[in-house]
Amino acid sequence: MVNIEYSLFLGRFSIILVLLLPISSYALEVMVYSPLASIIELWESSSTPDLITKLSTSDLHEALAFLHMAETNKILIDLSENALDHFQLSSACEELSIAHFVVEDSLKQYGSWTYSAVSSRENYQSSLCALLKFFNWTEGFIFNSNQNSFLRDSIFALSEDFSSVIIESNSKIDEIIAHLVASSGKSLFYLFTDSYESMILQNALISSKLMIVGNGILLGKESYYQTIVDGSLAITEAGQEFSFSNEDFLMNSINFIISLLNSSSVENSYQLKKSLDSVCVSHFCKSQLSLVNFHNGKRTIVGNLNTTNVSITKPIVFLGNSATVPISSKTILPISINAGTINPGGVPDLNVPIYARGASMVVSMVNQVELDILRNFQMSLFFFDCGATSYDPIYGYSCFKKDIDKFGLGHVGSFPSSVVIGTMATFNQLNVTLPVIGSCNSAPKLNSTELYPWYTRVQLSDALLATDVAPLIKSLGWRSFAILYGNETYGIGCYQWFKQVAEQNGLNILNPEETRAIPPELTREQSADYIDVIKGIYNSNARLVVIFLYSGTTFGYILEHFYDLGARKGDIVFATSSGGIMIEMGFSDQYLYKRYEVGVPMMTFQGSVWVGEFGKSLYAKLKTKYGAIPSDYQCNFFDSTYLLANALDSMINRGQDYTDPYKLNETIRSIKIVGCMGVTSIAHGSNDNEFTTITIDSNQVINGTLSIYHIGLFNPYSAKLLTISQPFIYGDNSIFKPTDLRNEDSDCPFPSSKVVTFTKGRAVVFCICFAIALITAVITYYIWRRWWNVKIETLKEKQEISIQDFVVGVTIGIEFFQIISMGPDFSNIFELLSNFSNAISLNLANIIKLQNGVFWAVCDFVLGLCLLWICLCVTILFQLNERYDFLIFKYLDQFGDFLMPLLGNLCFIPFVSVLLDIFVCDEAIGNNFTDSFLAKDCYQFCWKETHIIYVILSILALITYEPLAVFCRPLWQEFQNQLHVKTLPLFLMIKTVIQVSLIVMNKTIKRAQSTAHAVLFIVVIALYTLFIHKYKPYNYQRYSWWEFITLVAVLWISILAIIHTVVDDSSPAWIVTLFAGWIIIGTYGYLVMRKKYPSLLYRAKGHDTSALFQFAFTFKNTTTKISGKSLNFKSSSKISPGSIDNN
Repeated sequence: MVNIEYSLFLGRFSIILVLLLPISSYALEVMVYSPLASIIELWESSSTPDLITKLSTSDLHEALAFLHMAETNKILIDLSENALDHFQLSSACEELSIAHFVVEDSLKQYGSWTYSAVSSRENYQSSLCALLKFFNWTEGFIFNSNQNSFLRDSIFALSEDFSSVIIESNSKIDEIIAHLVASSGKSLFYLFTDSYESMILQNALISSKLMIVGNGILLGKESYYQTIVDGSLAITEAGQEFSFSNEDFLMNSINFIISLLNSSSVENSYQLKKSLDSVCVSHFCKSQLSLVNFHNGKRTIVGNLNTTNVSITKPIVFLGNSATVPISSKTILPISINAGTINPGGVPDLNVPIYARGASMVVSMVNQVELDILRNFQMSLFFFDCGATSYDPIYGYSCFKKDIDKFGLGHVGSFPSSVVIGTMATFNQLNVTLPVIGSCNSAPKLNSTELYPWYTRVQLSDALLATDVAPLIKSLGWRSFAILYGNETYGIGCYQWFKQVAEQNGLNILNPEETRAIPPELTREQSADYIDVIKGIYNSNARLVVIFLYSGTTFGYILEHFYDLGARKGDIVFATSSGGIMIEMGFSDQYLYKRYEVGVPMMTFQGSVWVGEFGKSLYAKLKTKYGAIPSDYQCNFFDSTYLLANALDSMINRGQDYTDPYKLNETIRSIKIVGCMGVTSIAHGSNDNEFTTITIDSNQVINGTLSIYHIGLFNPYSAKLLTISQPFIYGDNSIFKPTDLRNEDSDCPFPSSKVVTFTKGRAVVFCICFAIALITAVITYYIWRRWWNVKIETLKEKQEISIQDFVVGVTIGIEFFQIISMGPDFSNIFELLSNFSNAISLNLANIIKLQNGVFWAVCDFVLGLCLLWICLCVTILFQLNERYDFLIFKYLDQFGDFLMPLLGNLCFIPFVSVLLDIFVCDEAIGNNFTDSFLAKDCYQFCWKETHIIYVILSILALITYEPLAVFCRPLWQEFQNQLHVKTLPLFLMIKTVIQVSLIVMNKTIKRAQSTAHAVLFIVVIALYTLFIHKYKPYNYQRYSWWEFITLVAVLWISILAIIHTVVDDSSPAWIVTLFAGWIIIGTYGYLVMRKKYPSLLYRAKGHDTSALFQFAFTFKNTTTKISGKSLNFKSSSKISPGSIDNN
């Protein structure tokens, strides 16, 4: 800051200097009129020549009275700011021929006796324009007050590249700077405001980091009084260079007037006027302006200027201690990149700048306003050459340190990942804090925000690529395949990530674990040592082989070995990353033909590049500009630089400090762009792009040349995962996907010769199933003894048959087919009947193929219905519809009449059967539990993540569904007022145990020894039949009789099935025998029924089909719905009304 005592000395007491000047020949009375008491005080205390009499007043009337006194040797210095005062005083001076001095830049309203102690407005405008032309400043941002708008207008006349804003006392300067000025990209700033606003503006410009080297600031009028920007320039009136306030300015003006009067040797006022007219141009007594430079807290007069000339007398120091004149240009946003050619430590050099052309293209397109960002700015890109593809910490430290001031606002990382990791370590040593955006770095650990908080990347990481390949392969229709990976960091990591996701997606890796890894860098001779690994893949019978191998050289040797083992075109489809596709480089035809024969066509996958119209346009632009096919790396470099540029643009538009590395790093992580690689947005809590997609390509040999063509795009974040642009052409020139296995001797993804009985798995199935059967029996007995040990009243009087009665009768027929489906296999006797019974029992695997995950869909359906059943039972048993007014409870209660017999009775066998199928893993292709597979779907291996989840869900479903079904089976009939046919609860309990036992036998004994199962099945059904015959399960004798007859029919088909397995004859006589027996059994049953069991149910009218729909969906024919209020028993039993509620 300028020394205050020095300023006061110059500003207030320079009047003493006039004593050294010649004294006029006659005495003068000088009246100073000013409303400012401070000016009056300073004037009174100042020293003046002896012939000058000092007078002063702050009262207009006193000033006018002074003018009308008899004496004529008077001078009036009018320092009023009131236009009316000026007019009255000027008129009086004009009338009395008294010299009238003012401090105004315009005298249009004054008379001929009025003179100004400052330059004219026109002189100031012309001089300012002369200075701007001298420096060639043709752009900038102008801050002006309303009274100085004429200066803005004169600058606008020079160029249209200037911007301006009017600053008033209530202007929100910080917001103006942040949102208007910073985003304008201007590098030159002009201040023509009052002193106070000027000081606020200067502070705001400093805070916004706009007062930097390369920029410039010019102050004019009173805005220079308080100068705080080091390196600023100011235009001042001559003699006002060291004015620090309005008081200083006015006192220096008075001093100038006194010196002017003292230098005039005249005898009277007319001679004085004549003298003033000769000195003052158009009554303006100043025409020269000064150029002042503020540097290191001092003001230095560095030149002078007028309307035509600018004279620089001393060196000027500009912002940032620079001697270079700022140029009229947009604000430059500097960034840097490590993309040179030199590799330290003897590693061969690589011309990385070729790949970094994408970064240069962003800078070029921004500077040429070809992108809709940073339109008011320019970017600069500094190239470091501190390790192209190899990094040495010592070399890197010295390399970066020598240009430490060139890092700029952000840094674009080179490749590979090791170079970026080394670069960031060096940055820490140098205390360099700035965001680093990776272009071609895929190392997984770079994803850690804890290890690398300043790093982000646009490139698809190895981890994301590997995990996305599994669902990609599944989307292409593959379910089983082999895999080969390099046993180093890249390959092992990719394999582990891929394997985990593959298991989650139900995909099968066919080759054994010990044949999945190979060293990544091998010679042809060394590769022969790993022939067993390649044989393991070949012998797995896999059609598709997924490769995670970084070296294309080693991959080429592997293809040769596959050829030697007998593989030919179309036998194997290789799917690999783009690095493995260069199988032809540097090899002669004697090996190349093997590689072409086995490795073409090949499927490749990599992070997407040149995506969409933007990517295609950029590809064409790069190709045109550089005259070469753009490398995919150029797309990566473009997007990393483009992300940085968009972050800067976002901060500028929001008025944020884009030079703050912390805020810039936050912005990079918060924005989303659409660039060459598609959508880029850094995932929360990660350093990776969360929207990376995968490009699928293929290779083909066209005219002897290996060429690449695009197949499609895989987007794991889109509803449409796979977009195919053109089909993959397989080795047989077909576009249709071949089978997963090369040799199809079974429907499974492995040869049938590999399948063995898995004893341990079978033991697990037996234990689980028989444990469930035992638990079911115990729970059923407890429920019967606790709640349902009741009798039913025999139906004696005729009743009109109801829909409920009809449902009970239909149930008998449906259960007939369900039971025979769990008996001995009779498909060779009558396949149609077998399929029908299997369909009713949901034994769908015996009808259709449940492979490739279809069985899981069936399980999902059954689990969903079990959940619905549980919700239904809870709603009814706990009277939720009565307690809570929710629509879901209302619907569950309303549909209870229909759903309870359907889900709890008819669906009991199918549900339990499907849930137990999840445990049936008694065959395998190895000795481990994870080598076993589902009996219903050999594509699904057991005791892996997906299977374990379903095992848990199945157990939960069984322990909730079964007890509720047992309890609610007899409950339903207690709520049906129109149900006349009642079922004995004991029968329902016994039926539950029998059904579960038959299911368990079907899942265990039948798979181990079908004959033993058939015999045991007949024994169980026979005992069950005797029980029916004795206890009469229904209160209507005809229904009990037909329950007995259907079980006899089951015994008949079971006996025929077991005889058929012994005789092994497939003649039509078996079908004839089956139906002959059923006709006899049915006829006998009908005759006995007519004779012994009278009909007690009748129909008063024809069968009304609409009543069935009414029952199923509206229940209008049911007078009592299932609800908590109707839990009541009408039979004479141990259970009292409401006892179920109480328990």
